[in-house]
Amino acid sequence: MATRSRLWAKAFRPARTVRRWTAFVRRPAVVSTLLLSLTGYGIGPHVQPDCDPPTVASSAARVAKTLADASPGDQARVDATLGAAGSAERPYLLQALAAGHNADDIVTFARLIRGKKPEWLRRHLSLIDPDGPGWVAYRFSPVQQTDNTSCGSMTILMARAMADPLYALYLTTGDSTDRSDASAEHFQARLTAEEHRIHDATNRFWPKRLGSTPAGVSTELNRHADALGTRYKSRLVTGTGGKPALEDAVKAAGSHQPVPVLIGDWIPRHYILLIGREGSDLLFYEPGYATVDRISAQSFLDGKIDVIGFHHVYAVITPTR
Repeated sequence: MATRSRLWAKAFRPARTVRRWTAFVRRPAVVSTLLLSLTGYGIGPHVQPDCDPPTVASSAARVAKTLADASPGDQARVDATLGAAGSAERPYLLQALAAGHNADDIVTFARLIRGKKPEWLRRHLSLIDPDGPGWVAYRFSPVQQTDNTSCGSMTILMARAMADPLYALYLTTGDSTDRSDASAEHFQARLTAEEHRIHDATNRFWPKRLGSTPAGVSTELNRHADALGTRYKSRLVTGTGGKPALEDAVKAAGSHQPVPVLIGDWIPRHYILLIGREGSDLLFYEPGYATVDRISAQSFLDGKIDVIGFHHVYAVITPTR
């Protein structure tokens, strides 16, 4: 598998391009908020790695809350739907309940995935594997940012897709039973449209050509707090508050709570998404090259990384509860 991945990477990954900043940006008088802008870059398709169905034990309280808030009739409908579901389907239905979906959504979701094989469920409901490195793609179509400014948008999109299988199903199939709607071409069209929608939502006042600010990313994530199971807060990795912010990011990643991270060199330039932990390493999704890779947890805690040529952590967007 590793040899195959290297061959695909060599064949499809072009040389990365870095947009040069103008002399204005380099002037000392530039306001500090400008330094929170960024551009991401890079492309590269991948072969989706195998992964198991999502675990639901950590979401049990959220499932219980969703059911407790439902009417007795809706509770009965959900119970019947779960009882009729196959063993491969049930974890995704429970994950959808944890994401706060109501009985109507659960019944419709169950109908759309009924009888599907585990491989189909994995491909259409789990865009990313939080348990190991690999390429991130749907039907060999890369799940990556589409331009130099949308890495922040892609980390938001991926965080939602990890938490909410109905959102992932919309991206992969358009919620349609027509097989042609689940093609790679249609997936890319929906992915691009959603990425642009998110970019617009996070940049109502900030220039889109400068990427997304940490505050814009946290605000957009908080619009989906029910699905994500938490609210988010943007935190600069500076001064005495830097170390606790990094520690909170590592703890969240260890609990499979996604954490957007703003990185760069002499200025912030790019977002990655922490998605898990594997031993002494953190796993992260890199939206420019559509990959899941490792970084040392200790290096991250020291504010030092080595990701596509960037070496410093500038900000993290961490869960608040």
